[in-house]
Amino acid sequence: MTEPDAFARRVLRRETHESRSVATTVAMLLLLLVAAAVVFAAVLVFLDQRVLGVDPRDVVDAGAAAPRGLDPTVVVGVGAVVAFVGLVLLVKGITPGRRPRHTMPSDRLAVVVDDEVLASAAARAARGATRLGPDAAVGTVGRRTVDIVLRPAAGVDVPAVAAKDAVDREFAEIEVVPAVHARVRVQPTGRVDG
Repeated sequence: MTEPDAFARRVLRRETHESRSVATTVAMLLLLLVAAAVVFAAVLVFLDQRVLGVDPRDVVDAGAAAPRGLDPTVVVGVGAVVAFVGLVLLVKGITPGRRPRHTMPSDRLAVVVDDEVLASAAARAARGATRLGPDAAVGTVGRRTVDIVLRPAAGVDVPAVAAKDAVDREFAEIEVVPAVHARVRVQPTGRVDG
C-alpha cells in the first residue's frame, strides 16, 4: 500500500467517525482526581497526620457507615447517578460513533459526502422518475439504506418501482461506501395542493 492510500484512509476514517478524545479525557481526569485523593489520604494515614483537624480514617469510617444512616431514596439516587454515568461511558466505548457521512471512491482525493446531500440526491432522482413536484419526495439516509417517502397529490398514482430503480441507478453511479439500498414508499393519503 502506498503512502497516499494510507493517508487517504486515515482522513476518511477521521471524517466518518466521531472522536472520543473528549470523553476519554474527562473520564481520565475524574479517575486521576479520585486516585490523587486516595493517595493523599493514604499518605496522611501513613504519616498519622490530619487535614484541617480531620483524620482520613474517620472520613472513610463515616463514608462506610453513611448508607445505614441515610434515607434510602438518597442512596438509591446516588447509585442511579453513578450507574447512569457508567452506562454513558460504556455506551460511548462500545458504539461505533459514526458520523452521518459516506465516502466515495476517487483516485486522487479522499471524498466525504454528508448524508443530507445523499438524501437530497435520492429525493431528486425519485421525483424525476415519478414527475412529482419539489416537495413531494423526502429522503433520509441511514448507514446502509436510503428511505424515500413519496407524497403525491390526492388521486395521483405513483410508480414506486420506477422511483426505486431511479434511486438505485443514482447510487450505483456515485458508488458510496458503504453501499446503500433504496426503500421507497408512497404515503397512502395524498396531498391537497391549493
